[in-house]
Amino acid sequence: MVYLGEWRNRAFFLILVTYMLITAALSGCQAGDNEPNNDVEIISKELIEGPGQNPKIDIFKVLYKSDDINVLAYLTVPKAPGKYPLVVHLHGGYALERKELSHYDFGFTFGFRYMSDQVVYLYPLYRGYLESGGHVQGIAENTRDAENGIKVAMSTGSVKKDSVYLLGASMGGGVALRLASERQDVKAVVAVSPFVGWDVNLRWLDENPDINSPQIVEENRKTAEYVRFGLINGNPEAKGDYSILDRIPSIRAPVLLLQGTADESLIWQTVQDFANDLEEAGKTVKFVLYPDGRHGLEDKYQDQRNQEVTQWLHTYGIPKSFTMQ
Repeated sequence: MVYLGEWRNRAFFLILVTYMLITAALSGCQAGDNEPNNDVEIISKELIEGPGQNPKIDIFKVLYKSDDINVLAYLTVPKAPGKYPLVVHLHGGYALERKELSHYDFGFTFGFRYMSDQVVYLYPLYRGYLESGGHVQGIAENTRDAENGIKVAMSTGSVKKDSVYLLGASMGGGVALRLASERQDVKAVVAVSPFVGWDVNLRWLDENPDINSPQIVEENRKTAEYVRFGLINGNPEAKGDYSILDRIPSIRAPVLLLQGTADESLIWQTVQDFANDLEEAGKTVKFVLYPDGRHGLEDKYQDQRNQEVTQWLHTYGIPKSFTMQ
Protein backbone atom coordinates (compact mmCIF):
# COMPACT_ATOMS: atom_id res chain seq x y z
CA MET A 1 0.00 0.00 0.00
CA VAL A 2 1.50 3.31 -1.01
CA TYR A 3 -0.78 5.81 0.72
CA LEU A 4 -0.20 5.76 4.44
CA GLY A 5 -3.53 6.71 5.95
CA GLU A 6 -3.25 10.46 5.44
CA TRP A 7 -6.86 11.18 6.21
CA ARG A 8 -6.64 9.20 9.43
CA ASN A 9 -3.59 10.96 10.82
CA ARG A 10 -4.36 14.54 9.88
CA ALA A 11 -6.70 14.74 12.86
CA PHE A 12 -3.74 13.81 15.06
CA PHE A 13 -1.71 16.63 13.61
CA LEU A 14 -4.52 19.15 14.10
CA ILE A 15 -4.66 18.17 17.76
CA LEU A 16 -0.89 18.43 17.96
CA VAL A 17 -0.95 21.92 16.49
CA THR A 18 -3.98 23.10 18.44
CA TYR A 19 -2.72 22.06 21.85
CA MET A 20 0.88 23.21 21.73
CA LEU A 21 0.39 25.35 24.82
CA ILE A 22 3.91 26.19 25.80
CA THR A 23 4.07 29.06 28.25
CA ALA A 24 7.36 28.67 30.11
CA ALA A 25 10.15 30.96 29.01
CA LEU A 26 12.61 29.21 26.72
CA SER A 27 14.46 32.10 25.14
CA GLY A 28 18.10 31.38 25.86
CA CYS A 29 19.47 34.61 24.38
CA GLN A 30 23.13 33.67 24.51
CA ALA A 31 25.87 34.78 22.20
CA GLY A 32 27.02 32.04 19.88
CA ASP A 33 23.57 30.64 19.17
CA ASN A 34 22.59 29.87 15.58
CA GLU A 35 23.33 32.65 13.15
CA PRO A 36 20.89 33.13 10.28
CA ASN A 37 21.40 30.48 7.60
CA ASN A 38 20.57 31.80 4.16
CA ASP A 39 21.63 28.72 2.23
CA VAL A 40 18.16 28.42 0.71
CA GLU A 41 16.34 30.58 -1.80
CA ILE A 42 13.18 32.13 -0.36
CA ILE A 43 10.75 33.00 -3.15
CA SER A 44 8.22 34.81 -1.00
CA LYS A 45 7.51 35.38 2.68
CA GLU A 46 4.05 36.74 3.42
CA LEU A 47 2.95 37.87 6.86
CA ILE A 48 -0.55 36.50 7.43
CA GLU A 49 -3.13 36.53 10.18
CA GLY A 50 -5.45 33.80 11.37
CA PRO A 51 -8.68 34.03 13.35
CA GLY A 52 -7.99 34.31 17.04
CA GLN A 53 -4.25 33.84 16.61
CA ASN A 54 -1.80 34.35 19.44
CA PRO A 55 -1.02 38.12 19.31
CA LYS A 56 2.54 37.46 20.46
CA ILE A 57 3.59 35.64 17.29
CA ASP A 58 4.07 36.44 13.63
CA ILE A 59 2.79 33.87 11.15
CA PHE A 60 4.43 33.62 7.74
CA LYS A 61 3.40 31.82 4.61
CA VAL A 62 6.68 31.01 2.87
CA LEU A 63 7.59 29.67 -0.55
CA TYR A 64 11.16 28.43 -0.89
CA LYS A 65 13.24 26.44 -3.35
CA SER A 66 13.93 22.74 -2.81
CA ASP A 67 15.56 20.85 -5.69
CA ASP A 68 14.51 23.81 -7.87
CA ILE A 69 10.85 23.27 -6.91
CA ASN A 70 8.77 25.86 -5.06
CA VAL A 71 7.72 24.40 -1.69
CA LEU A 72 5.19 25.89 0.73
CA ALA A 73 5.68 26.13 4.48
CA TYR A 74 3.98 27.86 7.38
CA LEU A 75 6.31 29.42 9.93
CA THR A 76 5.54 31.07 13.26
CA VAL A 77 8.07 33.28 15.05
CA PRO A 78 7.66 34.92 18.48
CA LYS A 79 7.58 38.70 18.32
CA ALA A 80 9.74 39.05 21.41
CA PRO A 81 13.48 39.09 20.61
CA GLY A 82 15.33 35.96 21.63
CA LYS A 83 16.31 32.43 20.70
CA TYR A 84 13.68 29.69 20.80
CA PRO A 85 13.43 25.94 20.21
CA LEU A 86 12.34 24.90 16.73
CA VAL A 87 9.41 22.49 16.51
CA VAL A 88 9.09 20.84 13.08
CA HIS A 89 5.74 19.25 12.30
CA LEU A 90 5.93 16.62 9.53
CA HIS A 91 2.71 15.53 7.89
CA GLY A 92 1.95 12.16 6.34
CA GLY A 93 1.17 11.27 2.75
CA TYR A 94 2.39 8.93 0.04
CA ALA A 95 5.52 6.83 0.46
CA LEU A 96 6.19 6.55 -3.27
CA GLU A 97 6.14 8.93 -6.20
CA ARG A 98 2.74 9.77 -7.68
CA LYS A 99 3.28 11.68 -10.90
CA GLU A 100 -0.45 12.14 -11.41
CA LEU A 101 -0.86 14.07 -8.14
CA SER A 102 -0.06 17.79 -8.03
CA HIS A 103 -1.32 20.37 -5.53
CA TYR A 104 -2.75 17.46 -3.59
CA ASP A 105 -5.18 18.62 -0.89
CA PHE A 106 -5.26 16.27 2.08
CA GLY A 107 -7.54 18.46 4.19
CA PHE A 108 -4.83 20.60 5.76
CA THR A 109 -6.02 22.86 8.58
CA PHE A 110 -3.68 25.16 10.49
CA GLY A 111 -4.65 25.92 14.10
CA PHE A 112 -3.43 29.49 14.53
CA ARG A 113 -5.17 30.24 17.80
CA TYR A 114 -3.01 28.18 20.13
CA MET A 115 0.39 28.49 18.48
CA SER A 116 2.97 29.12 21.16
CA ASP A 117 4.98 32.31 21.53
CA GLN A 118 7.82 30.32 23.12
CA VAL A 119 8.90 28.30 20.06
CA VAL A 120 9.60 28.80 16.40
CA TYR A 121 7.18 26.49 14.63
CA LEU A 122 7.63 25.06 11.12
CA TYR A 123 5.09 23.12 9.04
CA PRO A 124 6.59 22.27 5.63
CA LEU A 125 4.20 21.03 2.96
CA TYR A 126 6.24 18.84 0.66
CA ARG A 127 6.34 19.14 -3.12
CA GLY A 128 3.10 18.08 -4.78
CA TYR A 129 0.93 19.14 -1.82
CA LEU A 130 -1.37 22.18 -1.84
CA GLU A 131 0.44 25.23 -3.22
CA SER A 132 3.82 23.53 -3.47
CA GLY A 133 5.04 22.93 -7.00
CA GLY A 134 5.89 19.65 -8.65
CA HIS A 135 4.13 16.35 -8.03
CA VAL A 136 3.93 14.07 -5.02
CA GLN A 137 7.16 12.15 -4.50
CA GLY A 138 8.64 9.81 -1.92
CA ILE A 139 10.25 9.95 1.48
CA ALA A 140 13.71 11.01 0.26
CA GLU A 141 12.35 14.05 -1.56
CA ASN A 142 10.06 14.91 1.34
CA THR A 143 13.06 14.81 3.65
CA ARG A 144 14.96 17.26 1.46
CA ASP A 145 11.94 19.58 1.40
CA ALA A 146 11.77 19.48 5.20
CA GLU A 147 15.52 20.03 5.50
CA ASN A 148 15.34 23.11 3.31
CA GLY A 149 12.35 24.29 5.33
CA ILE A 150 14.48 24.08 8.47
CA LYS A 151 17.02 26.33 6.75
CA VAL A 152 14.22 28.84 6.19
CA ALA A 153 13.39 28.73 9.90
CA MET A 154 17.06 29.12 10.83
CA SER A 155 17.32 32.17 8.58
CA THR A 156 15.05 34.08 10.98
CA GLY A 157 17.88 34.21 13.51
CA SER A 158 15.39 33.21 16.22
CA VAL A 159 16.24 29.51 16.58
CA LYS A 160 18.05 28.38 19.70
CA LYS A 161 21.23 26.38 19.14
CA ASP A 162 20.90 22.59 19.19
CA SER A 163 17.19 22.72 19.97
CA VAL A 164 15.23 21.06 17.16
CA TYR A 165 12.25 18.81 17.90
CA LEU A 166 10.81 16.58 15.17
CA LEU A 167 7.19 15.43 15.33
CA GLY A 168 5.77 13.23 12.59
CA ALA A 169 3.14 10.61 11.91
CA SER A 170 2.78 8.01 9.19
CA MET A 171 5.10 8.94 6.32
CA GLY A 172 6.01 12.07 8.27
CA GLY A 173 7.37 9.84 11.01
CA GLY A 174 9.76 8.35 8.47
CA VAL A 175 10.82 11.84 7.41
CA ALA A 176 11.51 12.66 11.06
CA LEU A 177 13.71 9.57 11.42
CA ARG A 178 15.67 10.40 8.26
CA LEU A 179 16.13 14.00 9.39
CA ALA A 180 17.36 12.79 12.78
CA SER A 181 20.07 10.80 10.98
CA GLU A 182 21.20 13.90 9.08
CA ARG A 183 21.11 16.54 11.82
CA GLN A 184 23.03 16.58 15.07
CA ASP A 185 20.99 19.43 16.58
CA VAL A 186 17.85 17.32 17.09
CA LYS A 187 16.93 16.99 20.77
CA ALA A 188 14.05 14.52 20.44
CA VAL A 189 11.97 12.65 17.87
CA VAL A 190 8.33 11.57 18.12
CA ALA A 191 6.99 9.21 15.43
CA VAL A 192 3.37 8.01 15.58
CA SER A 193 2.41 5.06 13.35
CA PRO A 194 5.56 5.76 11.32
CA PHE A 195 6.54 4.42 7.95
CA VAL A 196 10.02 3.06 8.76
CA GLY A 197 11.33 2.53 5.23
CA TRP A 198 10.92 0.00 2.46
CA ASP A 199 14.00 -1.89 3.62
CA VAL A 200 12.33 -2.80 6.91
CA ASN A 201 9.08 -3.66 5.11
CA LEU A 202 10.86 -5.88 2.58
CA ARG A 203 12.76 -7.68 5.35
CA TRP A 204 9.58 -8.40 7.31
CA LEU A 205 7.75 -9.65 4.21
CA ASP A 206 10.67 -11.92 3.30
CA GLU A 207 10.80 -13.32 6.82
CA ASN A 208 7.04 -13.96 6.86
CA PRO A 209 6.21 -15.28 3.37
CA ASP A 210 3.05 -17.12 4.44
CA ILE A 211 1.35 -14.18 6.15
CA ASN A 212 -1.14 -12.28 3.98
CA SER A 213 -3.58 -10.91 6.51
CA PRO A 214 -4.78 -8.45 7.55
CA GLN A 215 -5.38 -6.79 4.20
CA ILE A 216 -2.57 -4.30 4.63
CA VAL A 217 -0.03 -7.14 4.54
CA GLU A 218 -1.26 -8.37 1.16
CA GLU A 219 -1.33 -4.81 -0.20
CA ASN A 220 2.21 -4.14 1.00
CA ARG A 221 3.41 -7.40 -0.47
CA LYS A 222 2.21 -6.32 -3.91
CA THR A 223 3.72 -2.86 -3.62
CA ALA A 224 6.97 -4.26 -2.24
CA GLU A 225 7.49 -6.29 -5.40
CA TYR A 226 7.32 -3.09 -7.42
CA VAL A 227 9.74 -1.37 -5.04
CA ARG A 228 12.20 -4.27 -5.11
CA PHE A 229 12.19 -5.06 -8.83
CA GLY A 230 10.93 -1.87 -10.41
CA LEU A 231 12.79 0.68 -8.33
CA ILE A 232 15.70 -0.71 -6.31
CA ASN A 233 16.94 -3.48 -8.63
CA GLY A 234 16.49 -1.23 -11.62
CA ASN A 235 18.56 1.52 -10.03
CA PRO A 236 20.73 0.18 -7.19
CA GLU A 237 22.30 3.59 -6.61
CA ALA A 238 18.90 4.89 -5.51
CA LYS A 239 18.42 2.20 -2.84
CA GLY A 240 19.07 4.73 -0.08
CA ASP A 241 16.07 6.75 -1.23
CA TYR A 242 13.77 4.02 0.05
CA SER A 243 15.51 3.09 3.29
CA ILE A 244 15.95 4.23 6.87
CA LEU A 245 17.51 1.11 8.40
CA ASP A 246 21.01 1.96 7.17
CA ARG A 247 20.73 5.39 8.80
CA ILE A 248 20.38 4.11 12.36
CA PRO A 249 24.09 4.55 13.20
CA SER A 250 23.74 8.29 12.55
CA ILE A 251 20.66 8.81 14.73
CA ARG A 252 21.70 10.40 18.03
CA ALA A 253 18.45 11.88 19.27
CA PRO A 254 16.15 9.87 21.55
CA VAL A 255 13.25 8.37 19.61
CA LEU A 256 9.69 7.71 20.75
CA LEU A 257 7.71 5.27 18.59
CA LEU A 258 3.97 4.86 19.17
CA GLN A 259 2.12 2.12 17.29
CA GLY A 260 -1.20 0.28 17.30
CA THR A 261 -1.75 -3.37 16.41
CA ALA A 262 -4.88 -2.65 14.34
CA ASP A 263 -3.12 -0.22 12.02
CA GLU A 264 -4.93 -0.36 8.69
CA SER A 265 -2.27 1.61 6.79
CA LEU A 266 1.01 -0.13 7.59
CA ILE A 267 2.34 -3.41 8.98
CA TRP A 268 2.62 -2.69 12.69
CA GLN A 269 5.33 -5.30 13.24
CA THR A 270 7.72 -3.29 11.06
CA VAL A 271 7.68 -0.49 13.64
CA GLN A 272 8.39 -2.98 16.41
CA ASP A 273 11.26 -4.41 14.38
CA PHE A 274 12.69 -0.94 13.79
CA ALA A 275 12.51 -0.20 17.52
CA ASN A 276 14.44 -3.41 18.16
CA ASP A 277 17.03 -2.36 15.57
CA LEU A 278 17.48 0.98 17.33
CA GLU A 279 17.85 -0.71 20.70
CA GLU A 280 20.37 -3.24 19.38
CA ALA A 281 22.40 -0.34 17.99
CA GLY A 282 22.54 1.22 21.44
CA LYS A 283 20.18 4.09 20.67
CA THR A 284 17.79 5.71 23.13
CA VAL A 285 14.36 4.49 22.08
CA LYS A 286 10.98 3.91 23.66
CA PHE A 287 8.42 1.78 21.85
CA VAL A 288 4.82 1.77 23.02
CA LEU A 289 2.42 -0.73 21.48
CA TYR A 290 -1.35 -0.25 21.77
CA PRO A 291 -3.52 -3.39 21.37
CA ASP A 292 -6.15 -2.78 18.68
CA GLY A 293 -4.92 0.79 18.17
CA ARG A 294 -5.53 2.17 14.69
CA HIS A 295 -3.39 4.34 12.42
CA GLY A 296 -2.44 7.58 14.13
CA LEU A 297 -3.99 6.28 17.38
CA GLU A 298 -7.02 8.47 16.80
CA ASP A 299 -9.19 6.20 18.87
CA LYS A 300 -9.52 5.04 22.44
CA TYR A 301 -5.80 5.62 22.92
CA GLN A 302 -5.78 9.29 22.01
CA ASP A 303 -5.34 10.48 25.61
CA GLN A 304 -2.62 7.93 26.33
CA ARG A 305 -0.84 8.89 23.11
CA ASN A 306 -0.92 12.56 24.06
CA GLN A 307 0.43 11.81 27.53
CA GLU A 308 3.32 9.78 26.10
CA VAL A 309 4.24 12.54 23.63
CA THR A 310 4.06 15.23 26.31
CA GLN A 311 6.15 13.29 28.79
CA TRP A 312 8.78 12.48 26.16
CA LEU A 313 9.18 16.09 25.11
CA HIS A 314 9.30 17.23 28.74
CA THR A 315 12.09 14.75 29.38
CA TYR A 316 14.18 16.19 26.56
CA GLY A 317 13.80 19.89 27.13
CA ILE A 318 10.34 21.13 26.19
CA PRO A 319 9.04 23.01 29.29
CA LYS A 320 6.66 21.40 31.73
CA SER A 321 3.90 23.76 30.66
CA PHE A 322 3.66 21.97 27.31
CA THR A 323 0.47 19.93 27.15
CA MET A 324 -1.49 17.90 24.63
CA GLN A 325 -5.17 17.28 25.32
